[in-house]
Amino acid sequence: DLGSSHGHTRIIRKAYFEHPDYIPLLHRSYELWAELEAEAKTSLFNQCGFLTCGLPDSESIKGLEASYAAHGVMHERLSYSEVRDRFPQFLIDSRAVGVLDSFGGYLRVEDCVKQHILQAEAAGAELFFQEPVVSWEVCNGGVVVGTASREVTARSLVLTTGAWAAPELTELGIPTEVWRKVLFWYETDGAEQFLPDRFPTFYVETDSGHFYGFPSVDDKGLKVAEHFAKTPIDNPGVLDRNLLPDDEPPVRHFVRQTFPGVIGGRTEHVVCMYTITPDQHFVVACHPVHPQVVIGGGFSGHGYKFAPVIGEVLGDLAVKGGTVWPVDFLGIRRFVN
Repeated sequence: DLGSSHGHTRIIRKAYFEHPDYIPLLHRSYELWAELEAEAKTSLFNQCGFLTCGLPDSESIKGLEASYAAHGVMHERLSYSEVRDRFPQFLIDSRAVGVLDSFGGYLRVEDCVKQHILQAEAAGAELFFQEPVVSWEVCNGGVVVGTASREVTARSLVLTTGAWAAPELTELGIPTEVWRKVLFWYETDGAEQFLPDRFPTFYVETDSGHFYGFPSVDDKGLKVAEHFAKTPIDNPGVLDRNLLPDDEPPVRHFVRQTFPGVIGGRTEHVVCMYTITPDQHFVVACHPVHPQVVIGGGFSGHGYKFAPVIGEVLGDLAVKGGTVWPVDFLGIRRFVN
């Protein structure tokens, strides 16, 4: 639970206001998640829907409209009264509108990680855990990787080091920050109305922040966090996982204002990390000097839903030197010449 793939659930959605070019990658990612479910013979995805709320001229609503116009993704636009009729649990700004993505929902993230590990082993991968990489260097057209326990020689190397990617990316001219982020769970009154069959995953843009959350999937209740609240940190290895005085008040205020049915106390908190690029888009590309080294990082708090397709792209780049998937907008050239 020290990386960026814990916390029980992750949102998956085709409603992508961040950039229209993510949509083709999302289509492929959905296909690959379905393939993993079929191979694993277990459910990894709950399609409970994804609701975005904000003022008509807000960043999130305008971004969604641009993505939908570019790619024709099915969706429902809801007026304030329609949001209240469909989802009476939400008490939003009377000037706001909603956009419902019926393809959205959440991934059971720790089950997903487990199944990816099992499928990798079944395909012949050798996996080593609790073994920090201490060095890598190019050698004779390939790479040599040194860990705390061994040295490995290979034709190519894929670096996906999460929050520990920041120094590497910064060296390449991509000033990258690591943010300390806190997730909260709250006890619900009348819990049935917050179960996945009645309550969607959500993203609500307000004057005080951008908040996202999940239905109640276990006895911990409603999961909520603020997307852009940040505490930059210098060393991911010494992240403070205690609850600090300024962590909860904005989220608790949002919950009290938006969900009158959530009157219970906080049941849990979890501290995680975002690895943030200047434009908050991913970096998925070959190293500009060493093409046998491929980098995947800077996922900026919205990457996990893309894990299967990003894995496919990184594999293509490492083995073939190119990919059919449209990832030029995630390249390093956008930051440096």
